[in-house]
Amino acid sequence: MLGTDLMLLEVDILVIIENMICPHCSAALASGTGKCGYCEFSVATVRGLLGSEWVRLERITDNHNCLSLKEQRHLEVIFDAFERMFPQCFFVVFLGAVPLALTSRDLGFWLVNHGAFHTHQISKRNDFGVALVIDCLHQNAALTLGYALEAHVRDADARHILNQVSSLLDRRRYGQAVERVVKLLGKKLAQAGTRSLPEVPAKMAGSDLGSMGLQTLRAAHRPAQTGSNV
Repeated sequence: MLGTDLMLLEVDILVIIENMICPHCSAALASGTGKCGYCEFSVATVRGLLGSEWVRLERITDNHNCLSLKEQRHLEVIFDAFERMFPQCFFVVFLGAVPLALTSRDLGFWLVNHGAFHTHQISKRNDFGVALVIDCLHQNAALTLGYALEAHVRDADARHILNQVSSLLDRRRYGQAVERVVKLLGKKLAQAGTRSLPEVPAKMAGSDLGSMGLQTLRAAHRPAQTGSNV
């Protein structure tokens, strides 16, 4: 479980911070840099394509029906177990076609920064979010983590996790692949010798992404609800 050394970040989660890597090409970014010096990717790039509004983010977004109902229900159980072990974290998976101008990594970065997620337990900070994007059309995937988790799961670790499920993805065993990723990530976090942080309410701001199975939110703040999923 996540340790007390995971600092609560009080900065805008879209600000490029020290030691961050470019979500598009994985190059290291210097502190305060507004765009990648290697590929010129910037927050404005992905915002220009997907918008700057927050989207309602379910645990599973499967606009192409890649998972059976049975698989979805099973994965909900897997996600419950993950969140019991790491209460301040949330894990979401997107299965579908990533827009041609973007990579799976780009979309994962945008979802972690623009996803309004809430469980029946607590509102959660996007700093502790994990997004698994599986592009079912082009058969590639990306695992993106919020800033508070990056010190514990390096980019190389995320790639290693995806490499271990590549054969499942190649065979379109998406349900098994997602389950395996969640368990491998949980093992990696547990190895970090971590424990949970206090509950912290998340702040959010309120394009139509309906074709991707995503719904925007326009409210200024995320409501604190209990007993229901959104």
